[in-house]
Amino acid sequence: MTDYQFETHQPVQLYVELGAGTVSVQAEETTESRVQVTGRDADRVVVDYDGDHLNVIAPKDRTGFLSGDRKLDIRITVPTDSRLQAKSGSADITARGRYSTTHVRTGSGDVSLDACEGAALVETGSGDIRLRSAGGPLRIKSGSGDVVVDHTGDAVSVSTGSGDVQLGASEGPVQVKTGSGDLKVAEANTDVSMSTGSGDLVIGTARRGRVTAKGASGDVQVGIPAGVPVWTDVSTVSGRISSSLNGAGEPQDGADYVELRAKTVSGDIVLTEK
Repeated sequence: MTDYQFETHQPVQLYVELGAGTVSVQAEETTESRVQVTGRDADRVVVDYDGDHLNVIAPKDRTGFLSGDRKLDIRITVPTDSRLQAKSGSADITARGRYSTTHVRTGSGDVSLDACEGAALVETGSGDIRLRSAGGPLRIKSGSGDVVVDHTGDAVSVSTGSGDVQLGASEGPVQVKTGSGDLKVAEANTDVSMSTGSGDLVIGTARRGRVTAKGASGDVQVGIPAGVPVWTDVSTVSGRISSSLNGAGEPQDGADYVELRAKTVSGDIVLTEK
């Protein structure tokens, strides 16, 4: 095991690169950044601090990152609002606390993040992604992993090949696309665009804005608050359409309303009043 300590009175720019193992980062109110590395090749990990840049880079062999029994466990503590950039092969990446800009990329490792206040980009090949809160613009790309985001405060774009996507409350515009996974937005406070090949499309509550849902064989479910005017353009080829919405008439100037377009081939479309 190797340990490093650096005096850091301001947030840092953290860069981590690891092939196999785990990366655990904790952002907290501290004036000292710490790095602890355990594993067979712990003493070969390059750790340096220059200005406001803290770099933690694991060794590689000729075929890429070291793997197998040479997995490493890297634990890092940095000041709150530090910038996070991490890259891994199959290593899982976990970051607790609050960060500013965030860019995380893995091949097959899972990613779990706490709070990202600035722009955030998360990319995985087959790993799952979990994010508690995104205050800035958020982009997520995954080959086959599932995506869960509890709260978004700005624009969010999510694309995955075959994974499910679940978003909690969204304050900014949402664009979500998957090949065969289910898509769900619990509460949408502005525009939403959702599309999938064979999964279900669900919006728990759409409060205002333009809502577009396109699918092939999955069902579409959208909830609208009582009293909110709705303009609809919905169609399905072989499925059924049902609605419990009550007409609210034309929206008054400045009042909330929903413009809903939903299309599916064989799925059902269900509109409910919340």
